[in-house]
This record gives sequence, structure tokens and C-alpha cells, in this order.
Amino acid sequence: MAETTAQTVIQEFIDQDTEWLAEMVEKYPRQIPIPILAEKFGCDENTIRENLESKGLLGISERKPGKVNRGFVVPTAHFVRWYMCVWHF
Repeated sequence: MAETTAQTVIQEFIDQDTEWLAEMVEKYPRQIPIPILAEKFGCDENTIRENLESKGLLGISERKPGKVNRGFVVPTAHFVRWYMCVWHF
């Protein structure tokens, strides 16, 4: 059996994470649901919503005119680029 090195452990993690991301793109080509992201990051759904509302790094928080509640959207295209740190301008 081959010895596990730090590099192989990290590469396996990255490979599994990339597979997860590919699954998200296939399942949710337009928007990734908040509960899915909360589960992935091991946090409460409200933590994701707070991030969307205060920082806007993951997606969009909006309140339509005349409405009390906010809507939260994590566009798949934006999330993939953010998550993979891939921005081409």
C-alpha cells in the first residue's frame, strides 16, 4: 500500500471537492439553493443569508418594493467563479 503524503491527501480533497462542484453545476445550473451551501460549509442557512445580505460575495440579496422579506439568490455561474477563484475580465 502506498504511503499517504500531505500532497496526496490535499489532492484527493481537491478532487472530491471539484466533483461536488461539478454535481452542483449539473443539478442547479441557474441557482444553488441556500440549504445546499449551508450543508457544504457546515453552517446554518442564516449564516449564508447574512453573508449574502452584508457582503454579497456569494450572490444577491434583494427586497422587492412593498415586500417585507428578502430574497436570496446564489447564481451558479457566479458561485463557481468565486469558489474556484476564476475571474476573467
